[in-house]
Amino acid sequence: MTRLITPAELRRLVEEATAATGLFQSGEVKRRLSLYEHFNVGGTQEDVVHLIFYILAGRTDEQKRLLSRQIVRALVERLPGVNALSLDVRDIDREVFSNRRSCLTAQLSSGANRSTSRCPG
Repeated sequence: MTRLITPAELRRLVEEATAATGLFQSGEVKRRLSLYEHFNVGGTQEDVVHLIFYILAGRTDEQKRLLSRQIVRALVERLPGVNALSLDVRDIDREVFSNRRSCLTAQLSSGANRSTSRCPG
């Protein structure tokens, strides 16, 4: 796949297509890229691009469809010879999701009471 598009260009393409939806604030989206050496699509070694886009729950199906189509459209335009292009939008449950910011906020609001925090320890 890297002969068709560099990892940096693929990340940039996804970033620009995501920004064009207007669904996210600048700097809000984290991108991670995993390239696989061993795969097959329908029994062949045909090129494949499959994205999994995790977003915090709360967006409508219409918004998720907009996001999916915007990114896939950009991929199709950039990679017209790749037939296997897909994107899966998945919701992250807000009630169980934790990150550094939510951990620190929970500790501050609970007076550092770990029993009410979503932080380990």
